[in-house]
Formats: sequence, C-alpha cells, structure tokens
Amino acid sequence: MAYQVIARKWRPQQFEDVVGQAAITRALSNALRTGRLHHAYLFAGPRGVGKTTCARLFARALNCAEGPTPTPCGVCPSCQETLTGNSLDVLEIDAASHTGVDNIREVIIATVGNRPARDRYKVFIIDEVHMLSTSSFNALLKTLEEPPPHVVFIMATTELHKLPETILSRCQVYEFRTVGVEVIADRLRQIAEAEQVPISRAALVQIAQAGRGSLRDAQSALEQVLAFAGTSTEIDEAAVRDALGLIGIGWLSEVVEALHRSDAAAVLLDVERLVRTGHDLRQFLRELMTYLRHLLVAQLVGADRELLPVADSEVAIIKKQSRYFTVAELIRLFSLVADLEMQVRAAEDPRPLVEVGLVKLTQLGHLKPLEDILARLDALLTEGPRPLPVSSPGGTTAGKRPATPVKPTPPPSATRPERPTRAESGSPDRPPLRLAPPPEPPPEPPPDTALLAAAPPADDSFDPTNATEVLDRIRQRADEQGKPFLATQLEKVQSARWNGDRFELTFGPEAKSQEASVREARAFLQEVLQALTGRQVSLVTHLEGRQPPAVSEPEPDRREKLLRAEVERHPAVKKLQQWFGAELFDINPPE
Repeated sequence: MAYQVIARKWRPQQFEDVVGQAAITRALSNALRTGRLHHAYLFAGPRGVGKTTCARLFARALNCAEGPTPTPCGVCPSCQETLTGNSLDVLEIDAASHTGVDNIREVIIATVGNRPARDRYKVFIIDEVHMLSTSSFNALLKTLEEPPPHVVFIMATTELHKLPETILSRCQVYEFRTVGVEVIADRLRQIAEAEQVPISRAALVQIAQAGRGSLRDAQSALEQVLAFAGTSTEIDEAAVRDALGLIGIGWLSEVVEALHRSDAAAVLLDVERLVRTGHDLRQFLRELMTYLRHLLVAQLVGADRELLPVADSEVAIIKKQSRYFTVAELIRLFSLVADLEMQVRAAEDPRPLVEVGLVKLTQLGHLKPLEDILARLDALLTEGPRPLPVSSPGGTTAGKRPATPVKPTPPPSATRPERPTRAESGSPDRPPLRLAPPPEPPPEPPPDTALLAAAPPADDSFDPTNATEVLDRIRQRADEQGKPFLATQLEKVQSARWNGDRFELTFGPEAKSQEASVREARAFLQEVLQALTGRQVSLVTHLEGRQPPAVSEPEPDRREKLLRAEVERHPAVKKLQQWFGAELFDINPPE
C-alpha cells in the first residue's frame, strides 16, 4: 500500500475525533440527532482547523445508511464513497478554480433539481467560497435561499468578511477557532505513539507552536521532523529546531540579554550568526515577538502553564528575564519588533532593517517615556521659576555660557528711588502713594520668563522705531511661543505705524475676523512690544477706512484708577505679588 501522509491518514472519522472544535461538533451532532437540519451551512475560520473535515463528516452523517446520524457507520457504500471522494451525490467544488458564473450555472444551478442518484441528500461542498465572483454569488442567491428539499449546501471559507451579506443571511454560520498549543501537542503525542515514534514532550510542544493554531500545519511539521531525524532515537528539541529552521530559546534569550545590557555590538553579532547559519530573519522576528509575549505573561501572572506553552526547561529562563523589564517596557519592545517584522516583509534585503531595528531597541533604556517627561514638566511648572545660577567673579557661570539678564521695565511706581514725603509730593491733602516694601534684604527675583522669551535680538540691525521690523519680530515671537494662529492673523496686517506711544495696525475691510483675533490678544502683544522697545506702549488695531478711536484724556477722578490698572498688569508687579505676597497700596503718578 502506498504511503499516506500523516494529515490524511489521521483525518478524523467521527465528530468526536475532531479536536479543538467541541462547540461546533456538538451543535452539528444535535442537529442530526433531532432532525433540525438547515439547507445551507457556512464554516469559517483559519486554515487547517477542521472546516473541510467537518463538512465531509456532516455529508457522511446525512447520507449514512443508518442516518441521518451523528455517528455514521463508516462501512456502508455511502460512507465509503464519501470518504474517498467518489460519491455521485456529494460534490466538492473548489471555488478558487470555479469562480465564473458559467461554472456555477453548469455545476450547481443546472443539476440542483436532479434527484440524488442513490443517497438521501444531494450535498454541495464549496471550498474557499469567498473566491466566487459577484455574478456567481448573484446567480447562487435564489437557489441558496429556496433549494429543493433534497439539497444541502456546505460552504467553507478562510475570509468570512469577503462574503456578501445576502449570502450570510441565508446560511447557518459556524466560526471555527484556532487550536491551542497543548491540544495540538496532545494530538501529536497520540499520533507519535501510534506510529511508534520516540519524541520528547518539549519537542512536541515546539512542533505545536510551529503550527500556529493549525492542526494540519502541525501534522505536516511533525512529518517533516520525522523525515529529518528518523525514528531510531528519541527526537529532541534540537532536532525539531534544525528540521523546521526554528531559532530556539537559546538565541532568543541571548538577544534579550543584550537588550537588557544595552549592548548594541552583541545584537549585531547575533544577527551575523543568524545569517551565517542560514536562518530566516523574519522567522527570527516572529519568534522574538512570541518570546517577548512569554516574558510579559510571566511577569503579569507568573509561570502559568496554560498561558505559557513552553518546555519545562524554558520556564526558569523566562521567569528570570521577565524581571529585566517593566510591563510598559515589554509592551514597547513588542510593538517595535512587530513593526519591524512588517517592514521586513517587503524588504529585498532584510538584514539592514533588522540590525538597525535591534540597535534601536538597545537604546530604549536611555529614553524616557513621554508620560514621565510630562509629569516632570508639570512638577517644574508647579514649583515655579527658579533664579539663575550665581555668576563667578569673572562674570560667567562655571560650565555655562555667560548670559545677559533681561530686566523688565519698572512700573511707574518704581521710577523714584525713594518714597517722597508728603511735602515733596506737592499734595498735602493726599497720603503718599507707595508699594508695600519687600522683606529685607530682598532676594533678587528671577527674570520674567515671558519677557525673556520675547527679548529683543542681540544684533544691532534691529530698529525698534521701524514699525515694519517691529511687526515682523512680533510675528516671530508669537510663533516661537506656541501661538501659530496669532502669527497667521498678523500676516493679514496691511500696514503698521508708530503714532507716539501707540503702535497702530491696519487690516483690510475683508480681514474683520483677523482684526478681532489680534485685538483679543492685546495683552500678550503689548508685553512683546514692551520687550522689543523697552518702554510702555499701547496697541491699536482698526480696519481700513475706519479711523482709530481717539484716546481722550481721562477725567481726574479716573486717572488714578487707570494708573492702578496699568501697574497691576505690569509683569514685575505680578511677580512681586506672586513671590513675596506684596500688596499694592498706592501709586506715585509719573511727573
């Protein structure tokens, strides 16, 4: 008898032989037992998990001489012919090679009305049904919705999302799941024992992992290992790695050690060894992703054998290396390796990508997470500004470039070095206007950070009397201090001019909204103007064709209120109040 491959030789003969799909086999068995049979079934799921097998088992169960029954006899002509694919009443159609509407009309629609040649039902098994064309689906709709009572459709697909909703609504949909590693390993052990193949449990686990949830792929991998290692001695993990081209935990743990030590040279040497021994770098990245996942699981839940399908000898290494990183670091490492694996897929030469990507991983220890940076920045803002370092006698700070402090223009109340007496003030009926004195000796306050950021440039080419230059510098300061919208609005200014201490900006009639936006930012702009010119100036905005509002002399009883408001807005006064709790009592008006 000719040799039969393991995947075909050990294909399930009963529903109870199907592994990893207990819910689906139970539902199908109950439907057969109770007679609640639907006319169209759709089996969806990954490759190699039992879709086509269950479709054939269901067809056998429908047409068995003792059926319909969930346990077909397997010996009647119907069971035998269905098993070998020779039944006239069970038609298997590969949709990948019968995509056209003419094929569907010829194979299905033209024959669906014919009675079964011998059996109870005429069963159409359509594999990879998502490959049918739109015209084929449309031609199949009416037949699929109201087939003759002796017809049953069983369709299988690996891409459920590609099927039209009109097809899905006419079928009972069963979604098959990937098979767990331990379940696959147990099934492989049964096959190995029946085939009298000595193989260790760790080797079986490795083969099951190589199947990636597909029992058929795992069975094919087992056959590949048997062809490589033979059956004379027990097959171990090393033989499985050599047969399947796997990397193994040895190399993976070395790479993780290098990442932990931030040893870029070591990872480059590891890549060189992988290439020299002929390993696939994409396979290496896939296994590294799986290994990082194991480290994350070990750190979160410990050595849970259900969540860690690895050999017993690997558990200790995984537990040790899981303590090298935090959960956040492991997640970041996994994400970067996953991105790198996707880039390698389309690369002609993956080696440079892998090398640079792994070197990048070694540098993660030198980087701070964005959350930590934001938290530190928030703490610094909460602490408030700090004074500049004290300069050395030579005028420079050790290890730093000399800095020229920018001092804010004092408010009107600070223009006199001493408080005037009542007689000096010339107002015998009014008490002297004064600021609350700071503590003695007052420490030098830190410079105003807002004015420091908006300080005029050190070059001598800037002319503060040139309104156009001043406007350009204002735009620059707005952009530097995170106000790009304001800088954009200032670009709509048609003209700028000085009118005494007034800086007037004129907008076109169509720029009404821009003028309003600039007017709302008047406080910020006046601070920048003061820093650029070194004096108190006012900002005036208006539209073209409209005269700027005239500034009338305030009434005597309002003069002090206006001066007080001006002083309270002054940055230096604000800092004195913030740092020393100073209180503004009175004001000495300027001469």
